[in-house]
Amino acid sequence: MRACGDGSHSEMNETNIRLCIPEVSATLLNGAALVAPRDVQGVAHRPPPGSNGLLDALLRGAPQNWVEELEAVTMTAGEALVQTGTSPAYVTFPTGGLVSVLVRSGPAANAEVEVAMVGRHDLVGASALLGTDPASHRAVVQVGAPAYRVSAAAIRRLMETCPPARALLLRYVRMGLEEAYQIAACNSRHSLEKRLCRWLLQAHQRLESDTLPFTHDHIAQMLGVRRASVTVALHIIEGERLIRSTRGRVDLLDRTRLQNAACDCCGAIAHNRRVLSLDGSLERAAAPSCTPC
Repeated sequence: MRACGDGSHSEMNETNIRLCIPEVSATLLNGAALVAPRDVQGVAHRPPPGSNGLLDALLRGAPQNWVEELEAVTMTAGEALVQTGTSPAYVTFPTGGLVSVLVRSGPAANAEVEVAMVGRHDLVGASALLGTDPASHRAVVQVGAPAYRVSAAAIRRLMETCPPARALLLRYVRMGLEEAYQIAACNSRHSLEKRLCRWLLQAHQRLESDTLPFTHDHIAQMLGVRRASVTVALHIIEGERLIRSTRGRVDLLDRTRLQNAACDCCGAIAHNRRVLSLDGSLERAAAPSCTPC
């Protein structure tokens, strides 16, 4: 990554902005152990490699004074990290767990539908990267985990002073938009069984686990359908021995066959991440530090 503030903005190319965001499988983390932030909340030391793929890429060129603004926090299940009608105060980088981005589809209390899942290669609060306008969605923690966060003002300063960081983050925003478009098409065109298979696979990828701690009611809310419909669809998939559904839990038994049973959207989303270099690499030697914010 080119040093920021060196007056060479016109020379920036795709190589400068390739991300180091591995796929969610542990085999592509090159054996790097996931080390959680320290238990004490507050200002954290530099996060260890592998904590969050997007944050890894930013830290390779971020100035030290920006790194020092990171806080180690704990995301709690049910916590709203972003609220509708308010501008996010922080951008959060999960080191595990799962966060749902929810959009309201009607006046009822349960009328929120999931439009994106956020895991440990993502960030929460992407709207803050684009300015201070109020968010039109909520971001709610579904599975708690340690995380790092930085103030929205600090990350916007980084984008202003470091063009490669700005390009990297805008590339991530574009990926999120493309993913939301794909899910919108999926929800309008595909059967519930196929959508359910896609959702289970996405949850597996974000959590990096074959055990998903979700109830039928929760899955129904995320997909915007009736609970009874999800129960029937789960029983159909379970009858094919692709999953095992028990109280408050779904175990994936055969991911290969589950992928075959899902709609093409799951593959399209994964392909989009590859096209946008979200599984690319960025050599440390090519990432000199940016100028201080």
